Amino acid sequence: MLIPDRKVDGVGLFVQEFATGKLGGFPASKAYDLSSYRWSGNDRIFFSVRSDDLYAQGLHSLPWDKPAKRAKHFPIYVLKILGSPRTQPNHLIIWVRESDAKDGASGDLQVINTSYDFGGRKMLFVRNEDIIKQTIDPPAKTTAKHWFVDRDNEVRYVIASSTDDAHCYRREKNGTWTLLPLDIERDTPLGVDASPNVIFLAHHNEQGVCELVRYDTAQGRYGPVLHTDEKYDFRGATLHYSVSTMELIGLSYDRPSPTQVWFRQQETAWQQSLDATLPANHVNMIVSRSEDGRRMLVRSSSDRHPGSLYLFESDTNQLKKLAESASWLPEHLLGEVRLMTYKTRDGLKLDAYITLPANHDTGKPAPTIVLPHGNPSGRNVWGYDPESQFFASRGYVVFRPSHRGASGYSANSNLKPRMDFRQMHDDVTDGVRALIKAGIADPARIAICGGSFGGYLAVCGAAFEPGLYKCAITIAGIFDWARVMKEARANDPDSSRYDYLLRELGDPKKHQEKFDAMSPILSAAQIKIPVFIVHGVEDQVADSGQSHRLAKALAKAGVPCETMFASGEAHGFASLKNRVELFTRIESFLKKHL
Repeated sequence: MLIPDRKVDGVGLFVQEFATGKLGGFPASKAYDLSSYRWSGNDRIFFSVRSDDLYAQGLHSLPWDKPAKRAKHFPIYVLKILGSPRTQPNHLIIWVRESDAKDGASGDLQVINTSYDFGGRKMLFVRNEDIIKQTIDPPAKTTAKHWFVDRDNEVRYVIASSTDDAHCYRREKNGTWTLLPLDIERDTPLGVDASPNVIFLAHHNEQGVCELVRYDTAQGRYGPVLHTDEKYDFRGATLHYSVSTMELIGLSYDRPSPTQVWFRQQETAWQQSLDATLPANHVNMIVSRSEDGRRMLVRSSSDRHPGSLYLFESDTNQLKKLAESASWLPEHLLGEVRLMTYKTRDGLKLDAYITLPANHDTGKPAPTIVLPHGNPSGRNVWGYDPESQFFASRGYVVFRPSHRGASGYSANSNLKPRMDFRQMHDDVTDGVRALIKAGIADPARIAICGGSFGGYLAVCGAAFEPGLYKCAITIAGIFDWARVMKEARANDPDSSRYDYLLRELGDPKKHQEKFDAMSPILSAAQIKIPVFIVHGVEDQVADSGQSHRLAKALAKAGVPCETMFASGEAHGFASLKNRVELFTRIESFLKKHL
């Protein structure tokens, strides 16, 4: 498992052999973090490396118990490991998600030979041509967005986009691609069944309710409904299969909290046993299983606990704690998280999560931090949230509202319109007013703080809701969407981001009034409250120039403004030193203005 090391401010890989207790893996380093890993057989581990959340440093491998004998492959590319074909366990399928050779565009699949003779040499650089056994390209004139392997870990399907939209293709035995007649918005592939011609879909019926069904891609026929959820959407679900029979046995997705649904009585019984044994009010997820299915890794977490890892032996029904995240955090001093449902001005019912300080007086309105989530299609989930707990430890109620367009909800709940940013802002405002009406938030002491799209919503709150907030904090925000689209069209290697924004937001040249209305930087003169602007200089998701422009506009309007532009940081802060400085300054800013 991946383990953060606070001493070097990095993430390393920790491996332990259960039978002997022998330790292995790869230590954390100041120079890089491990971002993902995959076993190749029982002896060798392949892992991806990044540097301070900024630069990919390719793929590395090592014998699990000999970290000095490391080999390096694909030095610059951003990679995802899909697994090893069952018939060729010494091969590994690698997706080149961002190819340096293609100026950052999505690349192809590389099937590499993991049994290459490394010769016991230390830090060996292996040339790609020495190990690549096969290359698999997506359909012509498309960009791969998601690959699917079958139960034998052979590449079978791909979701790929062209300038018009995304489509699903089936790979034939001769390597050609067949376009499937699926609307990806309504029928989202989740995985492949035991038969490679059958896939599992998150299907949205005529009422917008999400259903799990089988779909025979050869016959074009839907199977019966296996699972349904009237409110929550599981298009991002993880499917669980039996290693021995290859049948579907369950799925994991987010309802109000992370949830696992099991289709076999055995897994259901194990889940019930785990829930009865582990602390009350914890979410207990089976995150990994041995090949024989007898040993399981279980992650147990709650709103006040970031998580513990357990080994569950099904033969003996024994549970052993292996590791604990942030063991120094006392649960009884952390804030409780509650689910709240509120109604928008047009009658939509949305979820929100409220984190209450440990000493909260339920009969007295409290100073409140509104914390909208990043990503227009992101969402909040019940559980441990470090930012919320930081603010709650300082005595603030934390309000994390949802808005329409958030993922994880059925289409009849809040997906239309999906990308109306001003309506999303109105939804956040309606949630805050509901919190005031409920007597939880002190209307004279409310601040709004967010990162990325949440940073955009924070400045919208400052510009468009005079009198509601006392101050605002924006981290890595975007404030001019017309400029974002212009830069995407000029700089994106495959134009996929521009095509998506054009499809969802429209053309700024044709809809200038709409873009002006949703860009708070054009309304900087309306802002009357102090604003703290934070951005990483190396951010390639949201250009830091947007925050510089906002700071200049606020200065011109005479608005009190603080800034923190951190070199060496990207979309969010990776350095522990910079994170400590950031939250120290945020705490000081809130004390001053709230």
